[in-house]
This record gives sequence, C-alpha cells and structure tokens, in this order.
Amino acid sequence: MNIDYATPTFNLFGPEENGWSYSNPFDYSTLSWDERLGSKPNQLDLALASVEQYYNQEVFAYKQQRQYPPISEQLDQIFHQGVDAWKSNIQDIKNASPKQTLDTNELERRKQEVRDFLA
Repeated sequence: MNIDYATPTFNLFGPEENGWSYSNPFDYSTLSWDERLGSKPNQLDLALASVEQYYNQEVFAYKQQRQYPPISEQLDQIFHQGVDAWKSNIQDIKNASPKQTLDTNELERRKQEVRDFLA
C-alpha cells in the first residue's frame, strides 16, 4: 500500500517556500520541516489527515459531475415543454450522479487500514 503523506495535507501549511519540502510524497523520511511552523507532524497524523481529505474529496466529487443547466435554460424548458419535461431532465442528471454522503464507518475503516500498515 502506498500512502501519500504529503498531498494534500502539507498544502495546509502553505507553499513549500514557507518551510517544508519533500522529494517523495510517499516517503515520510524525505520530509524536510522548518520548526518555525511548529512541531514536525508525525507520520501517522499526516497519513490519517490525508486519508480523511482524500475520502472527503471522493465523496463530494459528485458535485462537480452533477451539473444542472443554467436556471434560464431550465425556465425556458418549463415554459416550452412543461414542468414534467423539466422534472424528467433534472431526474436524469440526479440519476447519473447520485448524491454521496460521508460514511463514518468507511472513513474509520480506511484510517484503521493506515494504522495497520504503519504499525
């Protein structure tokens, strides 16, 4: 299992010019850390934060795929084709990209997988 310790978690600390860098995001030992940022985060905390961020991005990716037509086009469709045609069009979009929700059990399972891997 490869765990990306650096991305996107390190980006929370600002650009690399602010005091951190790495040569391999999958290798914690390559992290160079300026103590002015505070204590160097440990490998497990970075890995768990990355897992959580990646899972959040994965869950909410549907929002970028679920593109509704501009409201002016929707109103035009209602005017010319009726509410039922509009509802059908919107339902097709919703079916193509169903809404996702965070599953705390799934997130914890992924975090435990990282803990087991690093143990």
